[in-house]
Amino acid sequence: MREFVERELIDSDPEMPADYPPHVPTFATEEEARDFWDTHSSAPYFFEGEDVTNNPPPELKRGPGRDPAHIQELRELTEGVRARMRMGLVSLRMGDDMVAALKEVAARRHLPYQTLMRSWVAERLEQEQRALAVEPVEKDTEDARRLG
Repeated sequence: MREFVERELIDSDPEMPADYPPHVPTFATEEEARDFWDTHSSAPYFFEGEDVTNNPPPELKRGPGRDPAHIQELRELTEGVRARMRMGLVSLRMGDDMVAALKEVAARRHLPYQTLMRSWVAERLEQEQRALAVEPVEKDTEDARRLG
């Protein structure tokens, strides 16, 4: 019902007040235009305006969001981010007490508990990877000593 009422309001021409000119006047100065629009509503002139959605004036500069090269660059950037952000679903069985404790800690940090878990796993994984990068050298030295 509401959609019908809104559409009906948009489709019907608003009544032109008696003291309004039948068309938007041509203004000599910006100040003259300001004075006119300060005392007149644009509603009666709505259907008189030109639709420039797909045909902007030539003097209008394109914003960064409209430049085809910029749009392509943004697409490439977002595709790269999406590829790095893709996540797989992991099912992990945990005790109810542990899940409750995780939720409590996450609530104190104002985070969803899955986000907290993911950050903890990422932190520990980073530590382990750093340790593994150093460990093979030490392990080789230890093996050499044993074989010695």
